[in-house]
Amino acid sequence: MVKSIITKPKRIIVARLSPGEDVLDTVTKLAVENEVTSGQLTLIGAVGSAHLGYFDTEDKTYKSFQLDEDLEVVSCMGNIANHPEGIIIHAHMIVANEDGKCYGGHLMTGTKVSVTIEVIIIETEDTFSRAKDAQTGLNLLNL
Repeated sequence: MVKSIITKPKRIIVARLSPGEDVLDTVTKLAVENEVTSGQLTLIGAVGSAHLGYFDTEDKTYKSFQLDEDLEVVSCMGNIANHPEGIIIHAHMIVANEDGKCYGGHLMTGTKVSVTIEVIIIETEDTFSRAKDAQTGLNLLNL
């Protein structure tokens, strides 16, 4: 059964990340500094390395891969939700190399800005929260 809530935008935060910054760490700090506990996240730009992952449903663990080259961020979107241990940024990123070959996955720490990353956070009035799902072991949206 689908679970859902209806909410409204509260604030829009626009930021630009600088070369060398870790994308996930910096976006998390941005959300914490602005006291954002829930919202939608989009970003574009360029990275010099990408650390992406995927959830292995058999092992119930995240597996990851590293790309160490200049890459254009074709798309990155996700959400921000509250968790007892702090906010969780859940984002997926697609990057393309100079030949246009794309790689995608779960955004992980270790993805570094090369030129810039432009971030837009749409904070919501209502707070999203995450709770551990017994079946998957993941912290899923608790709606």
